[in-house]
Amino acid sequence: MSEIYKFTSFTTSNCYILRPFNDDVCFFIDLPPDLEEPLEYVKNNNLTIGGALVTHGHFDHALGMQKFNGNIHMNLNDDFLARNPQEQLAMFTNTTQDVEMFNGEIQDVEQSEFDFLNVYHNPGHTAGSSSFEFPELGFIFTGDFVFKDSVGRTDLKTGSHNEMISSIKNVYSLFNNDYEVMPGHGPSEKVSIISKNNSFIKDTLNGRTS
Repeated sequence: MSEIYKFTSFTTSNCYILRPFNDDVCFFIDLPPDLEEPLEYVKNNNLTIGGALVTHGHFDHALGMQKFNGNIHMNLNDDFLARNPQEQLAMFTNTTQDVEMFNGEIQDVEQSEFDFLNVYHNPGHTAGSSSFEFPELGFIFTGDFVFKDSVGRTDLKTGSHNEMISSIKNVYSLFNNDYEVMPGHGPSEKVSIISKNNSFIKDTLNGRTS
């Protein structure tokens, strides 16, 4: 039986710790700035970190890379965003932020050898936005691609409305209706319910969005 721990950052982003094998090996999904509580959870439960899967390079999902001691996997189209959060922070806080640049290794998630994982590249929110599907568990971690009632904004750096539309038509449409979407913000929901109730998703799949 797998176990999922969910931590919601002060930035409102979700960080998940997944134990997919019913043992002490865990994987992080996204690394928010305030990573102390998730790391304390790992320590208190005597877990072994198998790595981190980062859905995209925005600071609320990747700034915790500095505090993470393990392999980090991400689509490398977002490498620059993840390593250079100053511009993002300045835009959201209206102040100049002195943030140390991450100089560690980021591994290409597209080249990962995790046989328990399906990786979907779904640009739109950012150029490297990705979703991580654990088919044996029925979970899809979508970051800021798809939420319960909306989708990620496309007006930030490397975002694209047209790519978001394409990703919904060509990637989201492949998601198993019975799987649970675990988003980067907000609550989870089944794919079938999202397809029925999320107006943007529904209109896009029905050809009513341009």
